Amino acid sequence: MKHTVAWATGILVADMATLLRKGQQCWYGFRGLASFHRQGVTAVTDLPDKDAETGLQENTKTAPTAALDKSQFNVRVVTKHIEVQSTADRTPLTDDRPLVLLFAWLYASRKVLNKHRALYHRRGYDVLTVKGDPRYTFSPRGFGKKIAVDALKFLKAEANPNQPYIVHSVSVGFAPYTFMLEYARENTEYGAFPDRVVSHVFDGVIGDTKRSAIGVGKSIKNPVGKLLYTAGVWSYFTYIPGVQKSHDFYRSYWETNLPKSPILLYGCHNDPMSTKEYNEHCVEGWRRQGHDVRLQFWEDSAHSNHMRLHRDEYVRALDNYLDTLEL
Repeated sequence: MKHTVAWATGILVADMATLLRKGQQCWYGFRGLASFHRQGVTAVTDLPDKDAETGLQENTKTAPTAALDKSQFNVRVVTKHIEVQSTADRTPLTDDRPLVLLFAWLYASRKVLNKHRALYHRRGYDVLTVKGDPRYTFSPRGFGKKIAVDALKFLKAEANPNQPYIVHSVSVGFAPYTFMLEYARENTEYGAFPDRVVSHVFDGVIGDTKRSAIGVGKSIKNPVGKLLYTAGVWSYFTYIPGVQKSHDFYRSYWETNLPKSPILLYGCHNDPMSTKEYNEHCVEGWRRQGHDVRLQFWEDSAHSNHMRLHRDEYVRALDNYLDTLEL
């Protein structure tokens, strides 16, 4: 009987791994990356020097964001995953004002993305958005790199050569940004890209792809669905050759090869996908590399939903940070 159960379990795990290889089985499970919030977690202590590092001036050069409707934007669709947007009275990429590269989280709606983009439109900045996609996880060296190359080609052909770049990455957004950095440094025709990045804003960076994906399974209420999803994700990262190694490489590259510029890091102490320990690891490493790192953390919040839950503090921290850059 035990051998039969073990055999059946092995067949189930193998089947799930095959499905995951195609990127289909986890489609709805990974939707939790956009809004998952584990309840009942005890808040942990602040990150090192949190009080000192968040002591930014409270005066800003911009007024609070007002509600914006679709008619107020001028949107140019570049590809299915890339678009550039300005306010309706401007044509994108027509001057040398900073260009924001917004790397979005999974399944972010246009309505919610516009709230983030509006934070920069108030300053007269255009925003190029790279949309989140689960295939960044399942095929980092294939699909993810293709999107990165598409973005680099567009910037080289269309962006004003004097525009500095502000990177704003939420959740899995660090993945396509990392691919862009690596590809640009390996291909001289895009070599100017890293040098034009003057600012980084990171919001809820994913600390461990495998454990974070498994953590999403906890939000699935159906016990059978939870078991199948968790087993499938674990099998995919464990048994599909090169997947975990590829993710580890790109995460390490992102942690150690950012262009030298100030960093604003958003996070909370009860996010299982972006843990206190991982954020401390990143902050310590970046400071050793010479980055000026500023922090805005909350005891209780939700992954990729900090602006929705703590809007005033989120906007104030961003404005104060941008004001110090003197762009």
